[in-house]
Amino acid sequence: MGGGGAGGTQPAPTAPSGVSGSNSIFSTITSAGGGGGKNSNTASALAGGSGGGTSGSNPGARASGNTPPVSPPQGNPGGLGADGPFSTGAGGGGAGAAGGDASSPSFISPAGGNGVSSEITGSAVTRAGGGGSTGKEPVAAGSGGSGGGGNGSINGTDPGTTNTGGGGGASCTSTAGAGGSGIVIIRYKYQ
Repeated sequence: MGGGGAGGTQPAPTAPSGVSGSNSIFSTITSAGGGGGKNSNTASALAGGSGGGTSGSNPGARASGNTPPVSPPQGNPGGLGADGPFSTGAGGGGAGAAGGDASSPSFISPAGGNGVSSEITGSAVTRAGGGGSTGKEPVAAGSGGSGGGGNGSINGTDPGTTNTGGGGGASCTSTAGAGGSGIVIIRYKYQ
């Protein structure tokens, strides 16, 4: 699965949005990295294996998952943030579910989309969860999706879990968490 990208910063006017993750490639198989999340100063969240979530202020359009498209799909869209009395961002998409959409006014930020469980290593492991969102206080931060998604935070930074491809959690006043590194697993039967 693809790796996570660096987290964007907020709220300086020139602060960059999140960066899309890198692809994981083996032979002819490519797993796309996830899309970067949007902050209030950039045009849009980015599409990817799963789409990044949008900001609450000036949320823009939903970011697509499964980009470029393959079958079965690699991931899901990011959520849509909501502007209003308590501006709230949206969760990042996961391999198994879309990122949560925000509503305003709301005192709870949406969670990241859940990942997908696989037993390719011999035991069940869930990977590729979306990052959780956040909003300004008193809005509670959203949790990361199962499968390594980082939790949202008002002031802190929570990255995605290493070797899961999980998305980093959003931050309202600091640098968002970076996505977790991707992984390539090769399973074969010894003859």
